[in-house]
Amino acid sequence: DALGDFVSEFKMVLGAHHERKLLVENNPHLVNWVPIAVPITNWISWPPPFGHFLFATAPITLPAIFKFYDSLSGFTCPPSHIMGTKRAMRKFPQLSEDAKYFSVFYEAQHNDARTNTSIALTAAEQGATVCNYTEMISLLTNEDGKAIGIKCRDNLTGHEFDVYATSIIFCGGPFTDSLRQMEDTNCKPAVAAAAGTHIVLPSYYCPGGIGMLDINTSDGRFLFFLPWQGSTLVGTTDRKGPAVSDVGPPEEEIQWLLKEVQTYLSGDIKVRRADVLSAWQGFRPLASDPNAPPGAPVSRDHVISTNPKTGVTFITGGKWTTYREMAEDVVNRVVKLHNLETAGPCKTQHLSLRGGVGYNRNVPVKLVQEYGVSEATAKHLAHTYGMNAFAVCELAEPTSQRWPRFGNTLIEGYPFLECEIAYQCRNEMVCTLQDMLTLRMRIAYLNKDAALTVAPKVADLMAKELNWGRRERNRQLQQAEEHLKSFGGPYPNKEAMNKSIQSVHDLKSLFRTMDHDDSGYIDFAEFKDCVAMLGFPFKNDKMAMKSFKKIDSKADGKITEDEFINWWTSKKSDKLKSELGEKFKLTPDKLGHGAESRGAAFG
Repeated sequence: DALGDFVSEFKMVLGAHHERKLLVENNPHLVNWVPIAVPITNWISWPPPFGHFLFATAPITLPAIFKFYDSLSGFTCPPSHIMGTKRAMRKFPQLSEDAKYFSVFYEAQHNDARTNTSIALTAAEQGATVCNYTEMISLLTNEDGKAIGIKCRDNLTGHEFDVYATSIIFCGGPFTDSLRQMEDTNCKPAVAAAAGTHIVLPSYYCPGGIGMLDINTSDGRFLFFLPWQGSTLVGTTDRKGPAVSDVGPPEEEIQWLLKEVQTYLSGDIKVRRADVLSAWQGFRPLASDPNAPPGAPVSRDHVISTNPKTGVTFITGGKWTTYREMAEDVVNRVVKLHNLETAGPCKTQHLSLRGGVGYNRNVPVKLVQEYGVSEATAKHLAHTYGMNAFAVCELAEPTSQRWPRFGNTLIEGYPFLECEIAYQCRNEMVCTLQDMLTLRMRIAYLNKDAALTVAPKVADLMAKELNWGRRERNRQLQQAEEHLKSFGGPYPNKEAMNKSIQSVHDLKSLFRTMDHDDSGYIDFAEFKDCVAMLGFPFKNDKMAMKSFKKIDSKADGKITEDEFINWWTSKKSDKLKSELGEKFKLTPDKLGHGAESRGAAFG
């Protein structure tokens, strides 16, 4: 059994490497290599990785293991190598200097939402009928109980319609069982979902385009620390539970990730809760075959199974790397099952996804030279749209600046252009503001606050393209903002914030609560956000600024602890002071002044 498991696992890894090679070769506009450094701090790792004593020697054998890993893909990836501590410190100046050496290997990376969109668009280009924002609500069967189609609902209009087919395949990932329950309410589960939380930190946590991997965290899980879309992606956790559509991650998992990141950074660098630009949870499907005979082994790869009663086939499990192989396998199964003799052999092994034909690494340079867009924007467009980036740039408007001359950005600090909204509405089937901000432009996954800030502008641009009236524009904005608020960001969720508020016991601790980034002062954004979190939101920015200026006596845009205490202890009446005092039941008997303040006592 052990040998069989090893052979099965080895075949799965070989297959994944083959598919990774195809992804990189066929889609250089979507997939790139990223170097990942593994810091080795001890020659013997204890407790050992994976909880097995044989892996205690990993610090010594890791370079050889990575060479073997390179060989599995025929050495088509950049070669793994050893990086000395001095060189690592030059590349990662923020790292702790405790490492003996760093073992570096390469892995393929992509923007998964963009790849997913490209798959759907490519399928449409190849003749498939693609329905966006459409949900299956029931299964259609004949008098013998065999499936002959499905009933669908257009979630934009509420219209319901039937689709008939010779064969039906359920491909719901972690939600596959919810589809199967429409087929059979008593079906055995096929998916055990596992949730993972990711956080996004500023790019300075991962300089030089090099990632890091901790193979032995405090609870034995792996932790990746990767450059991604101009930021730093950290993940992931592993929590068993049913899959849900809510992206909001548990606060304790965000805190765990931050704690693990701090382990490898220099002691003079603080990993702050306020550094979290965005956080979300995702689910991966761990699969088993409910229709397999008793005693059949559990698959470590994807599972394909057909219900003999209805004839419906489902596929689940697997991973992003093997998506193409999964599709090929399930279609081959259905072709054979239903004797679809007119079907030809699979052709996707050498099929580039949308924008990939004719692409080369000089496309970003051509975009800069031909259209006068910035280099950062050119790289973003090339790696998002491939050769279609030229069509996007055709829509770019003048900036009225010396440089870049064309391409007005949606928000400062990010390469997204206003003209991308028009292009996607006209060419990529996007119909909702929520979709645009999350899965099309990915800005919500990079920076929650930036997404909330830019949402009204994007809503106006989409309204122009899709002929929304004011009511529809406002409905779309409200719906999108509600969804965006479920993402994690610089501030904990309301439940975690309430726990933090409970630790406020004097004036100085209240100041520290409002000084969210631990900078020693409260800026306007912190002031406005924290007052809202404490339960007293301002009606608008003008009122917030008026209150802020009352406390900022130096008028330098920063409220220091002294200024905060002086404002609180002054005899001038103030609505905010009264509200906060009532909330925390402030008593004045222990109030001091300025730097000599002993704080305020709370009853």
